[in-house]
Amino acid sequence: MSSRDKILGAVKENQPEFRELPPVPGALVTSSVGTSARVGAEGSSATTAADTTARDNKMAGDDKPAGVEQLAAKFVSVLEAIGGSAYTVSGFDRIVSILREQHHDARRIVSGCPELASLAETGVHYDDPHTLQDIDLAVLRAHFGVAENGACWITEDLMIERALPFITQHLALVIRKKDIVANMHEAYERIAAAETAGMTYGFATFIAGPSKTADIEQSLVLGAHGPRSMIVFLLDEGMSDAGFY
Repeated sequence: MSSRDKILGAVKENQPEFRELPPVPGALVTSSVGTSARVGAEGSSATTAADTTARDNKMAGDDKPAGVEQLAAKFVSVLEAIGGSAYTVSGFDRIVSILREQHHDARRIVSGCPELASLAETGVHYDDPHTLQDIDLAVLRAHFGVAENGACWITEDLMIERALPFITQHLALVIRKKDIVANMHEAYERIAAAETAGMTYGFATFIAGPSKTADIEQSLVLGAHGPRSMIVFLLDEGMSDAGFY
């Protein structure tokens, strides 16, 4: 067997689990009996993405939407698979405790969260990005997470300085546990809705896990071009202090 056949065989044997594509509003879909319907079209009985979201968000006998726990579990699983880590926390006191333990040797920490004033430099504007060259840990809020790829969307106003999430040695992001969408389709719908509501920004990005590369001999190296580690804190203010992990 040639090297080519071995590589193609390995790729074929290591495919991800099959997953249905999400419905795209306005797309023409054909049923198994040959009838067609346009998703989201007026008068169509086809299920739209909005219908699916509404269904998933029905109350499940408690104060949380039915899909929150599943989306959070998927997000954490994917993030850990790409080299990151996640903690569900009840508040910023827990975040401080975890960061003090995991980054006890950090000499300089900056944060865009005023709740972390006891741990980091907060409320500071940096005119010169070069002053951030010795940052060991940056702790920033992000708008939301995406379950399918473990990414968080963050705009420039939450970055303090747009170079910070990429120049810091270690990065921690804080999102609300309920602010996780299933996939990138829903992510862009959420961004579009925010822009329609008046949100403006000059720069934004999705960040998924620490910096990594596997270009050389397929050897994975973390922190090659940016943060060496990334933690995402899922803020669940209704959770008991004894229940975090």
